[in-house]
Amino acid sequence: MKGFKIARWWGRLVIGGVGLVILALAGVGAVTAVRWVGRKLISPAPAANTIQVPPGFAIAPYAEPRDVLLPTALLFGPDEKLYLLTLEGDVFQFEDKDGDAYAEAMRQVFDGADHGVSHAVGLAFHDGLLYLSDSGRISTLADDDSDGDFDALTPIITGLISLRYPDHSNNGIAFGPDGKLYVGVGSTTDHGPITDPMEASILRMSPDGGNLEVFATGFRNPYDLTFSPEGDLFTADNNPSEFDRTMRSLAPEELNQVQQGRHYGFPDVYGKPPPGDTTTTSPITEFYPSVGTAGLVYYAGIQFPEPYRNAVYVAQWGTGSQAALDRQITNGQMVVFVPLTRGDGGVYHGEWEPFARFNTRTNYRPIDVTPGPDGALYILEWQTGAVYRVTYVGQEMASETSIATPEPLPTFPKEQVAAGEELYRNGAAGAPPCITCHLLDGRAGLGPSLFGLRDVAAQRVPGLSAVEYVRQSILAPNAYIVSGYNSDYMYQRYHGALTDEEIEALTAFVLSLEK
Repeated sequence: MKGFKIARWWGRLVIGGVGLVILALAGVGAVTAVRWVGRKLISPAPAANTIQVPPGFAIAPYAEPRDVLLPTALLFGPDEKLYLLTLEGDVFQFEDKDGDAYAEAMRQVFDGADHGVSHAVGLAFHDGLLYLSDSGRISTLADDDSDGDFDALTPIITGLISLRYPDHSNNGIAFGPDGKLYVGVGSTTDHGPITDPMEASILRMSPDGGNLEVFATGFRNPYDLTFSPEGDLFTADNNPSEFDRTMRSLAPEELNQVQQGRHYGFPDVYGKPPPGDTTTTSPITEFYPSVGTAGLVYYAGIQFPEPYRNAVYVAQWGTGSQAALDRQITNGQMVVFVPLTRGDGGVYHGEWEPFARFNTRTNYRPIDVTPGPDGALYILEWQTGAVYRVTYVGQEMASETSIATPEPLPTFPKEQVAAGEELYRNGAAGAPPCITCHLLDGRAGLGPSLFGLRDVAAQRVPGLSAVEYVRQSILAPNAYIVSGYNSDYMYQRYHGALTDEEIEALTAFVLSLEK
């Protein structure tokens, strides 16, 4: 790779209600061509125990990258390595080299900025090629010089409807058993009218972009697509968020089985059609309004027990619609699953159930899900780019693995502790000093006192040592919230302001404080 770009973005993403909204400012910077990230570099990712999974399941970090911002899609390649796409078109590859179910190797294999990529939300492998869906086009990526990086981008189709309505565009892509490429395209308005035959639809084309046709219509913003092994196509749909005389309440979001030639309601019908409506195809199930349906996948593995197989798993980013927030509606921020049963005429039925609940007191949100070659389910978190691996371990093992023996605290050099105290009292690089929120006289400030933390740090988050917990608290203050305190009060950007050496010094100082 010619360069590994760091983009510093300040912004927010909104899905469901408006679609996918990004407001951001880009920064600059560069590091080495290939960057490897190991366990010792703890990224500002949410702790696994802030994501609740059903009894018998275990969740653990699989990849904790740094500088991967605004991720949009996740999938495993034919090489069984994990690939991650960002909104600005960067593609990252993750590999578990030592077989410990943690991807310690990370490298950037495609630079979107070098190829003019924008609003990239879809990836798919097919016949040795990687396909990418970004604003108005679908392209193939190729490794022309066989160095492991994708250095050539070839559009196969351009001129797709994109961003006529804010952040509605051509979205996720998937190949069907017919060898054709399918893509969801958002609408040009919040809730109508339809002005273009190619909008609010699922399109189908040949792998070279030829024979473009409308496969199904009536979708406001179908963000992602997935096929079952039998060849059945599924998508989810976001609900409108703007109110006027024609839209007086928030409509539900949907999971749909997509069949050729069918109409799924938009812009006239949301959710299940009214009695007597013979033109609108009913969804499989309705989700709550403004859950922010994003990535989804059909799980056909056998690692999960029977009730969790043959189901569609949906990442619900969470409420972003201002109309919903104004009414104190906050739905989503979890992965749900819809176990499917086939009824008459090959039509599927099912009701959604929670699967992985994110701590709603934080801003951590799932954006995509994908099954791995090992049968585990992998969840991509939008705020940090962290990837989590969910496996079924059985009730007994899940109970056993939740018990950890704290490691003894290391001995810290005096000069390192002194350097940490200096940072605690005075801050660094424009970041505020820790004393702003954490006092040293036993009293609680905006945050809890640091006295005595060394005695309980290793017990706060299962799987994290005392050192790892303190590092996480510095880099990602919202990952674990001590009871009685609020999220978002702490300064959130120490990971960009402090060097690794400064973080280690601050950790040493905190863990040197005895009652």
